Amino acid sequence: FGSRPAGGPGLSAHVDPLPPGAALGFSQGLGRGSDVAAAMPKVEAYVYDITQGMASRMSRMLIGKQIDVIPHTGIVVFGKEYFFGSGPCIGAPGQSVPVQVHEVLNLGETAKTCEELEAYINQVLALEHTQEKYNLLSHNCNHFADDVAKFLLDGKGLPSSIVNVAEEALSTPQGQSLRVIIENFERQMRAGSTGVQSGLNPFGDVGSSPGISSSAPAPSVAAGVSQMLEDAFKEIANNPMEVRRTCLQTLLKITQNVEKNPTEEKYRRIKMENAVFIKKLAGCEGGTEAMLAIGWVPTTHDGEDVWHMEDASAPLQASYRVRFQQELAKLP
Repeated sequence: FGSRPAGGPGLSAHVDPLPPGAALGFSQGLGRGSDVAAAMPKVEAYVYDITQGMASRMSRMLIGKQIDVIPHTGIVVFGKEYFFGSGPCIGAPGQSVPVQVHEVLNLGETAKTCEELEAYINQVLALEHTQEKYNLLSHNCNHFADDVAKFLLDGKGLPSSIVNVAEEALSTPQGQSLRVIIENFERQMRAGSTGVQSGLNPFGDVGSSPGISSSAPAPSVAAGVSQMLEDAFKEIANNPMEVRRTCLQTLLKITQNVEKNPTEEKYRRIKMENAVFIKKLAGCEGGTEAMLAIGWVPTTHDGEDVWHMEDASAPLQASYRVRFQQELAKLP
């Protein structure tokens, strides 16, 4: 996933982007297209799992279906990897982003030249794949890679399971709820951002100009989280009254525990297999969304899947406690 930094459109090298209007150049010892053998160059897709295994372990619980990877994809051809970081970028294959390659797909062979591809990226794709047009769900790094592949292979792109992973992952009722949360969160992040890049771009610092921050300002983040929680309340309200009450009471309890004991790990870690969690939170529509909204993060600890409260979120629990108390007070 990615978006353009400030400045003119065009390819950038892995670390240092080209200044606007400059001729194409390559860093990190990357070769020129003229060094590529005359044989038809092979086109490959390098697929990275940005969750590093977490999607496979936790997707069924979070969205109600199995999703093995959440992909970030680069196209490897002419001895280089073309991918979307903070804009169209070139890097060394398999070394462009700080995640191990999950899978390599052989897409075919191309009759195009390196020069033709890079001219097309600079003149066409760099105008289409910009920060303004970036969308975490529908116009991200995989769509850029798909467009590169289609140019090289005369219309043959990436498998739909990669390009449409967001549609696939969020097609369940739980996923639709998560979609609303993600879209609202990104909208809030963009509304308060500096216009440089998306706050939800995991590789937004790759290829960006020096001095450009990869984080959106804190107030916009807080606004996004607040909206996430309000959307989760709407989902919780769809449950039967007692399921709703039990869910809110449980959320209030774990929030109070962290508020009173912000540095104690035992209050900031919940096993996903915990029977109480499964029955009272995971079994309530909107329950896991509320967990995400207030700072709980799915991860692993000693080989077990857990929810964990990060240090930065612990001091915020007092305000969330108040909201849970307000929602409980509305119930008959």
